[in-house]
Amino acid sequence: MNWMLLAIGLSLVLSVVAMAVALVALRASHRQLDQVRSSHRRLESELAVSNSAAIGMGNRLIAMEKRLAQGAGGSPDAPTEQPYTEANQLFRMGVSVEEVARRCGLSRAEASLLQAMQEHR
Repeated sequence: MNWMLLAIGLSLVLSVVAMAVALVALRASHRQLDQVRSSHRRLESELAVSNSAAIGMGNRLIAMEKRLAQGAGGSPDAPTEQPYTEANQLFRMGVSVEEVARRCGLSRAEASLLQAMQEHR
């Protein structure tokens, strides 16, 4: 009978230890899941900014192509280039993305893309 009680007690202790280990692993999994979700949200946001910038740049490119097809031509300082040139100068001066977008008439996404390109030079 003593052996039986000892075996039951030992199995109870092992069960409690196993449960504690499982709870620790569960908490670690939840923390990791939160980190993955946070990274996912950040990447979705960055992708949305990139997509928006690409669409804006594409629209400007289409407009430039139409002007060229109509014989407008253009010099390096043509009006369509001016906002980008001015934006690059403002970024060199340390102006924020929001302010550059406002001053140059660009979307925030376009200004963010220009800033990223400026930083990689």
